Amino acid sequence: MQYILYAVLLVCLFWGAKLCKSKEWNEDVLSYAQTKSFLGFCALIIILHHCSQRTLALWFASGRMVHGLEAFFFLGYLCVAVFFFCSGYGMYTASRRKEGFFIGYYKRFLRILIPAVVMWVTFFLVEQGKGMVIEKPIWINTYDYIWYIPAMIYMYLVFYLSFHLIKNEKAGMAVTIVATSIYFILCMLLSPGTWWYNTPHLFAAGIITARHREKIGSFFKKGYPVWVVISFVVTMAGFIVSNYYYQVISVLGYEYQEVPHFIAELTGQVISAFSFVVFVMLIGMKIKIGNKVLLFLGGFTLEIYLVHPLFVQLFSFAFIQNTVKPLYHIQNPFLYVAAVTAISLPIAFILHRIVEKIIRYPEKRIY
Repeated sequence: MQYILYAVLLVCLFWGAKLCKSKEWNEDVLSYAQTKSFLGFCALIIILHHCSQRTLALWFASGRMVHGLEAFFFLGYLCVAVFFFCSGYGMYTASRRKEGFFIGYYKRFLRILIPAVVMWVTFFLVEQGKGMVIEKPIWINTYDYIWYIPAMIYMYLVFYLSFHLIKNEKAGMAVTIVATSIYFILCMLLSPGTWWYNTPHLFAAGIITARHREKIGSFFKKGYPVWVVISFVVTMAGFIVSNYYYQVISVLGYEYQEVPHFIAELTGQVISAFSFVVFVMLIGMKIKIGNKVLLFLGGFTLEIYLVHPLFVQLFSFAFIQNTVKPLYHIQNPFLYVAAVTAISLPIAFILHRIVEKIIRYPEKRIY
């Protein structure tokens, strides 16, 4: 049944797609509609990624593993890299095209914080209802998918500092790079794992791309097939080293050691995240994707990201902790994904609409 899933994904991605002719380019590769379509598809992949973590995680006992979603197990960080890149690109582009962009900038934080708090509280209440004992720090252990929220808030603050309070473009860009590096180092020292900091550098990469869009586009058009191959090979090399380190060193005849493993994993993820975004952009220069489904999903990806983990857990073999019973265990991976997606999407959309009404309510009262 999982092969039906792959077919559905391909239809979602390429339905309505247009292939550019020789010597023609998709100049809208980073347009609003195109990036929203990218993000809509990435949101679906992230759902599958989190579902795969609850069906065939490497740390599961062999009897608990249910196969079928292997292809999605390591794809999460690559899709999140696209999110960060498009956010950085979109923020910079909008700030330069829209007069008064920074007026009401606080609303960007509300759009992140309101749904995040709603889902954090929901997770907390469900856990309390099941009598779970929550370890400290409570804000992480209650909802460990929430790492993306402080990362985005930090990047939004950095953007405000770099491109509003600081008037010089080059100085602002330098501050962005330094601040991103600081975030990387702090997370390396304090965070639970590499997923906290292996992709936010793409936010800065998105800003750089937006600032030099014409030059970067012209650069990649020269020797285009070579750049496609290079970006693909680098992505695969980094992906394999970071996610299949033990198998790689075994083939090379080396013994496993923790420190080299950590360095290889982190380096491979950081590099492959960057090269994957480049690969996606290059493919987009020749294939224009976009349809009503992806554009619709791309309009509320944050809420999709925040809502679906609840149902990933409720329909898994256990709710977060192995000793806590789920709402209902759906063992078939295809039906599991279908249930999580079918319930999460409408709830995420409703949450998105509520958040928008809350944010716009003061405006309606004023006018």
